[in-house]
Amino acid sequence: MKKILGITLLAMAAMSSGTSHAATNVTGNFDVKITLTSQCSLTLPAASKDVVFTYTSFQAAQANSTGGDFSVACTKSLPYTINIDQATVTDAAVDLQYILTMPAVNNTGTGATQNFNVSGKILGGQGGTCNAATCDNAASANKTRTLTIGF
Repeated sequence: MKKILGITLLAMAAMSSGTSHAATNVTGNFDVKITLTSQCSLTLPAASKDVVFTYTSFQAAQANSTGGDFSVACTKSLPYTINIDQATVTDAAVDLQYILTMPAVNNTGTGATQNFNVSGKILGGQGGTCNAATCDNAASANKTRTLTIGF
């Protein structure tokens, strides 16, 4: 038994006398660099983008428009402007003057879609030009307006 105990102690001593190696970690830091190009987009929904008027010659009250919806999505915090090419126009086909009103010209992007509306009015008392019971300006040379988003 003494021999077994001695051998066991000797084996344990040999095992404990070996050099132990602890795991070592090495770390380093790095940056993630991003280049963001700011942008805006303009959406004109087909169903409600057009500014629409219904007017009767010489009516006393002004006619207010329907439609004129659009939306803008710009990079968050990006300043942008909304402009229309011409706000007061006399239509070339029906000879009625209308006035378009824009939303706030200076805006700031939110990173989400922002909804706006171009509204308009035709002042009362105008006769217009029409050679039939009703006319429209479908063939008008100046019915198209341009909306510009500047950023």
